[in-house]
Amino acid sequence: MSVLFEKTAIKDMELKNRLVRSATHEAMADDRGFPTDHLFKFYDRLANGGVGLIITGNTYVSRDGRSKAMLGIDTDEHIPNYRKLVNNVHQNGAKIAMQINHCGRQTTKDMTGTQPMAPTAVFDKSLFVMPREMTEADIERTVDAFAQSARRVRESGFDAVQLHGAHGYLISQFLCPHTNRRKDRWGGALENRMRFVTEIYKRTRKNVGDDYPIFIKISAYDHIKNGLKPEEGVVMASKMAHLGFDGIEVSCGIGEDGGSTLRGEIPFDVILDEWDMYKEKGFIFRFIMTKFGKKLLKPIPFTQGYNRETAKIIRKKVNVPIFAVGGMVAPTFMEETIHSGAADYISLSRAFIADPKFPNKIKEGSRELSRCIHCNLCFFYLSTRSVRCYQGKRMKSNQS
Repeated sequence: MSVLFEKTAIKDMELKNRLVRSATHEAMADDRGFPTDHLFKFYDRLANGGVGLIITGNTYVSRDGRSKAMLGIDTDEHIPNYRKLVNNVHQNGAKIAMQINHCGRQTTKDMTGTQPMAPTAVFDKSLFVMPREMTEADIERTVDAFAQSARRVRESGFDAVQLHGAHGYLISQFLCPHTNRRKDRWGGALENRMRFVTEIYKRTRKNVGDDYPIFIKISAYDHIKNGLKPEEGVVMASKMAHLGFDGIEVSCGIGEDGGSTLRGEIPFDVILDEWDMYKEKGFIFRFIMTKFGKKLLKPIPFTQGYNRETAKIIRKKVNVPIFAVGGMVAPTFMEETIHSGAADYISLSRAFIADPKFPNKIKEGSRELSRCIHCNLCFFYLSTRSVRCYQGKRMKSNQS
């Protein structure tokens, strides 16, 4: 039997294999943040495809931290709908965790109804957003929003909760020196930059209890000037494990650093045609981005398992499970990742968008690579469409 299909347990959560569906924004929520029928069906396909654990798309803890078609968990009214979703996934043989999040500056006023906020007022060059600096009252309110949302996650029946501390969202904004330039107790040295996530963890643990798994997804490093460096990311992960997190998913990058979270092609034509903040730009801007976008943003070529080495370094420093994410496409490479001690679990996103049956195929003995070609259209069309695989085929511009 493949090492990928060994049974494991994290606290009371028993997992049938080491394959995890990494949190992926599905854009399958209604205006109130409730899951739609499309999301139920989407998770049915994932669970039936053999994955051990599904982590939901990022779910907002308060409405001032949401983005388009994003799931919400900011009120108790959400609990009954999520109970149905959880029961559905359980009946189809998988476990499910919810990833909770606040977008911080990585959203727009059109989405939140108010000016986006961040640790510091640092302009986001990818979304053209200038956030306002958070006050002490904002920080207190948001910490509580995370803790209350985690309570709702457990009451909804989810098997675990994951904090989104990666990819340039609010927790990541506090951790990253590029976006956190505060001079008070919330900024400066790593210990101060970690204070926000530390407070969230402590209150979350109080709300969900010692027996409930709390995970975190982190960017262990960034590809941006004054961003988080790998050596600091390792120290950060070690402190998080010591704090009490039950699992760490190791990723990288923030939104404006050239697509390092994804790697591979950046379809500039889709961005210019589909993203509202780019559609409004004039001819000169569109011409420059079309001709010179790659030189300006410097997208990083795709290589398999691009976070694996960082995950391996972190795993040697901590005593909690490590989830490695980042473009793993070959079953043999995934098995190697476990055997080599680089990670305990394999997190996949685009591979499951391309083929939700991928786990069952591996279990049946297939050594074929994932169908994903890393065109990244599944991500860049999310501005106007629900997640799906495009296999490199461009769609007509969405005029709705």
